[in-house]
Amino acid sequence: MQKKGLRLLRELAQRLPEAQWVFAGWGPLDPEAWGLPNVRIVRDARSIDLVPLYQSAELLVLPSVGEGFPLVVQEAMACGTPAMVSEDTAAGAPQAAPLLIREPLDVARWEARIRALLRSGELERLRPRVAAFAREHWSWKGCAARYAGLFIIERP
Repeated sequence: MQKKGLRLLRELAQRLPEAQWVFAGWGPLDPEAWGLPNVRIVRDARSIDLVPLYQSAELLVLPSVGEGFPLVVQEAMACGTPAMVSEDTAAGAPQAAPLLIREPLDVARWEARIRALLRSGELERLRPRVAAFAREHWSWKGCAARYAGLFIIERP
């Protein structure tokens, strides 16, 4: 589970008590056990249940490594939610790099960047660009059209 960056997320939740941290999913490492009042757990959520969470979030924070470009980043961005990810994760989707907030995996740097983002209003300004990028690159219609362009259709 260290791939998900839960240690760093725990430290961030402790250092940023004014922020509400929502974790969706399950696993052997349980953020509820941290006993932090600003941590909320959503268990057994289906994809449809996650949409309102993504839409209401100011920022997806995912300090994961070794996972490529996780679907959770695409789902959040499709809802207009900016994503802060590790350099490793950002490398998995170079076309999205200009819209991803990236930092080396250092809790002090992540804390400082999140504080600055929350103060600046930058996250709200990013939302329309993030959503437009996701529509252009990851919509079902766009993906299907790209796949169709790969096939050679022979007519009798």
